[in-house]
Amino acid sequence: MADSLLRDLEPLNDLLGVWTWNVRTGMVVACQDVCEYIDIPADIGLHGVTMDRFIAAIHPQDRTRLNRCVEDALFHHQPFVAEYRLTSTRHGTCWVRSQGHCFRDEDGNPTHISGYLTKIGEPSALPPSEDQTYAKVIELLMEARTLSEHVREPMLGKLISAVLVEAGFQLANVLKTKER
Repeated sequence: MADSLLRDLEPLNDLLGVWTWNVRTGMVVACQDVCEYIDIPADIGLHGVTMDRFIAAIHPQDRTRLNRCVEDALFHHQPFVAEYRLTSTRHGTCWVRSQGHCFRDEDGNPTHISGYLTKIGEPSALPPSEDQTYAKVIELLMEARTLSEHVREPMLGKLISAVLVEAGFQLANVLKTKER
């Protein structure tokens, strides 16, 4: 029984601390240990820093994925769970998992997200970005069209070309939406 309890508590050994983001004011309050990992003096972090200041400590390649996790919590009522890299002068770059909950007012509007950070090892494989996925789909469709030419199946080649055209339109719409 004690072994089971200790095993369940092992993740707490890597607990960095807690944070709260006030959605309305944009301020993030964090405990001393979290502040240390984001290069913010604890006395400042305990009273709140801007979200931009907090985001500055997150590796640039992880910010888009983190933003999607925040949007899922705010707009789709999903639990907040994100894995990303923090960079600090004292600790260098380290992977963390941030987990939290979005709290809402009586009208259902988000008021704040509160959560905690734990240190994790580097994930074995990050999911591909949306742009990487689109590029891979286009690449595979072009390869399929080339292969259809080798087997001398004109109808197959025409079908694949039609799918490529439609994929191009869809990709253009996605990119247009991202620009807004």
